Amino acid sequence: MKHKAKITAMRTSLATIVAFFFTAANSQGYSPSRIFAHNDYVQSQPFYTAYNLRVGFIEADVFLIGGDLLVAHHRNETDARRTLAALYLEPLSKQVAENRGSVYEDPGSHLTLMIDLKTEGTATLDNIVGLLQEYPSLLACSTLHFMISGNVPPPGKWTDYPSFISIDGRPAIPYTGEQLKRIVMISTNFRDHVNWDGKSKLSGEAMKKIKMLVDEVHAKGKRIRFWATPDFESAWKQQMDLNFDVIVTDDVTGLEAFIASQK
Repeated sequence: MKHKAKITAMRTSLATIVAFFFTAANSQGYSPSRIFAHNDYVQSQPFYTAYNLRVGFIEADVFLIGGDLLVAHHRNETDARRTLAALYLEPLSKQVAENRGSVYEDPGSHLTLMIDLKTEGTATLDNIVGLLQEYPSLLACSTLHFMISGNVPPPGKWTDYPSFISIDGRPAIPYTGEQLKRIVMISTNFRDHVNWDGKSKLSGEAMKKIKMLVDEVHAKGKRIRFWATPDFESAWKQQMDLNFDVIVTDDVTGLEAFIASQK
């Protein structure tokens, strides 16, 4: 299914978005903009807990069930009331309106909503594109970005989708130059590379492995995200010392307070 982007002219180019993310990760100290709110929808206040802290990334896992895009970690936890629109797009639409076209009150602050596809990729993404096109104010917001992860359609099909859809890549996939242009971030399971409890100091060998992978991703002009990292203060400190592009957490409030305490 070919989608025609009617609002491309209103969007910041994907190349500009990639450049922003990469520059921000390498030229600034830690702030909430480098927090990745993992499984945000399990918070007592989905969206608003992370949004009110001005985080840079919010993740929502999505299932396509009976034509509805439902947000949950497992299929048996889906609830017809917890839709992608209700939990995220409607609140975002309200905030963009209040902020006169910016996602945050500060017009220089960006937010990426990462939508992790839990059901078959093509059908789920087709429905997401259709839904997003019902929110032209969100698509026109140059500081709000939509990144697709999980069951992403094959790279050869990415040109079927409008430019407001960016992709969460993987380090082992040999993307073409054109495909890399659609990728904003490259993500990988930390435990696939390093066995670390977050309490002890990372070994020299572990640090070497991490640095090689980070350098490889940065050479492509992309941010790298490690998921399944230990998620508490001593682990956050070591990740910050290693200058991880983003820190993935289930404890958004705790991480934001920890970052503030380091200044």
